[in-house]
Amino acid sequence: MTYTFRAVAITVVLLRALPAWTAPPDMIGAGPPSGPPPFLRFVFPPKLVMEHQQEIGLTPAQVDAIKKAMNEAQQQLVDLQWRLDAESEALGKLLADDHVDEAAVLAKLDRVTSIERQVKKANFALLVRIKNQLDPQQQAKLRALRPAFPFGPPGDHPPPP
Repeated sequence: MTYTFRAVAITVVLLRALPAWTAPPDMIGAGPPSGPPPFLRFVFPPKLVMEHQQEIGLTPAQVDAIKKAMNEAQQQLVDLQWRLDAESEALGKLLADDHVDEAAVLAKLDRVTSIERQVKKANFALLVRIKNQLDPQQQAKLRALRPAFPFGPPGDHPPPP
């Protein structure tokens, strides 16, 4: 599996988790999420770093460290995705009946949301590890190079100046 494919796969999993970060917990049915959380503007997606590695002057040691972080995250995320899919399927089966056991459904939902939190944490840890490999000049170059909305549709959270 190529590193570009891995970066894209990791980014896809991260993007899948973003709606839960942006939806207000007490506003069920209140409309679509308002966009990515503002704190994501301070980190850099793996794909952006890889696409501009020469332009920002990544050293071989930085490349190796980022590849290692991505490989570790991918291994963790594949396991979490399998668990999430299995628990989500089980939750769907519980909900498919005409009359559902509320306690069983809520217990299963707790397992699903716990795995979703783990996915978010693993993805965010990767973003932090990548950022920590970059010096301030490289980060400034990436901020200038990245699209205005690197983690999803436009919202009211533009990148920092």
